[in-house]
Amino acid sequence: MKKTLLFIFILFGFQLMGQITVTSASFPTAGDTLRTALDGAPEGISITAPGGDQVWDFSSLQGVTTEVLVRPASEGVNADLFPNANLYLPVGEDEMGGETYITTNADAYQLSGYVGPDPANLGVNVRVPFSPPIIERRSPMNFFDVNNTTYAILVAFPTDSLPGEITNDLPIVPDSVRLRVASVRTDVVDGWGTLTIPGGTYEVLREKRTEIRETVVEARVGIGPFATWVDVTEFLGSDFLGPDTLTTYIFVNDQEKENIAEVTVTNDAAETPIAVTYKSNNVITNVSYVNTGRADIFAYPNPAINNVRINFLNITPGNYTFRIFNILGKEVVNKNYQINGNRTVGINIDTLQKGTYLYNLMDARGKVLKTKRLMVIRP
Repeated sequence: MKKTLLFIFILFGFQLMGQITVTSASFPTAGDTLRTALDGAPEGISITAPGGDQVWDFSSLQGVTTEVLVRPASEGVNADLFPNANLYLPVGEDEMGGETYITTNADAYQLSGYVGPDPANLGVNVRVPFSPPIIERRSPMNFFDVNNTTYAILVAFPTDSLPGEITNDLPIVPDSVRLRVASVRTDVVDGWGTLTIPGGTYEVLREKRTEIRETVVEARVGIGPFATWVDVTEFLGSDFLGPDTLTTYIFVNDQEKENIAEVTVTNDAAETPIAVTYKSNNVITNVSYVNTGRADIFAYPNPAINNVRINFLNITPGNYTFRIFNILGKEVVNKNYQINGNRTVGINIDTLQKGTYLYNLMDARGKVLKTKRLMVIRP
């Protein structure tokens, strides 16, 4: 029996040998510039089983780089709403953007609140304090750590602040509407090893984050003491409302301020990666982009040969048509997409001759949001 226990102890010790410990030294601080890239159509990467001493290769990722400057909370327009926050992250550079307020200490990097466009993308601005704060990163962080988090968000706003296309879909005319989000989250540090992304290789811990979330829209109807809140989520028909399970694998280094990678996977046994946000090392294949909070589109690589990725940024939820035209104005590509915020799609352009093309994005009302140039080359 003693020999068996000794063997287990030795085996366990070898399993832990080489892993890093992530501390608060990796938490962003005021003055840091965080650079990340988004690949919304990742290829050639996979999620491995739990365990230590693993090697992950994500070097095939391609993405558009965004930058955000971490600022002292006191510089935020809405700092007085979050007196305990010491940092804020601006989203966008004008009145259409938002502010995320952060509270940090030796134990945690926490979201204290948010001011800006509502999380359900109903087209209104909200002010949301998180009580208690939502823990995004913990210190120290080690292999085998398990943590559970619950939070709820409740935000009400008058009906006349909503876009007409939202209220027209409701079966009643409410006095006010509220957004209710409830979440239960489990974080498990299930792996460690080395991760390669474009421009670098890092020692990392991997945390699996599973969040069960329900987003509901309720309308207040009735008069005085007879008024009540009625669930109207089903009438809005948006895929970001209702119950959902989100699974993300987060790769963290003990020195870098950005997460090295955050991989969102399908909600099934295969856990196929569908989007990856990763630390940008300013690799030449990336397109530099400073997020202004406005709707935009990017094609990359550009010039392109056989395939091109189109990155949609800050897009109001809805159905859109992406089109490519040749130099004579003839439409040569027409694709329909449901877009909510940011999305990346891949398009095969093997059939296009080399030359200059124009591409644009058009909403359901026929309004063209952006028109840009694409070069197609052939080796």
